[in-house]
Amino acid sequence: MSKHFGKVKAVEAVNLEIQEGEFFALLGPSGCGKTTLLRLLAGFEFPDQGDIFIDQQPMGAVPANLRPTNMVFQNYAIFPHLSVKQNIGYGLRKQKLDPQNLDRQVNDALALIKMEGYGDRTSDELSGGQRQR
Repeated sequence: MSKHFGKVKAVEAVNLEIQEGEFFALLGPSGCGKTTLLRLLAGFEFPDQGDIFIDQQPMGAVPANLRPTNMVFQNYAIFPHLSVKQNIGYGLRKQKLDPQNLDRQVNDALALIKMEGYGDRTSDELSGGQRQR
């Protein structure tokens, strides 16, 4: 199964089989597709390629609320219509900092959380872990 968001390969050629009653962990670095994979299984996203089966039943046409899955949402306190830089700088703008100082502080914050190249993206262009940062 695969899922892309524009040019970003969020989930690429994943084949996952979990047996009934089996305990498993989904581990990986930020941005590797863990949250997207869970959203695909739960029915909140749909694969670009491949199929999802639960108990040998295809889930492609089954809405999220009727799937035999559970989902705990990550909570994001970000504005979806603003870029990452605009979200980070929101509180600083409210303090009426001068634009040069504000820009420097926003760039420092991006460097601190290792997201220097993500400032112009919006929240829907980020992974779950990136949104949490």
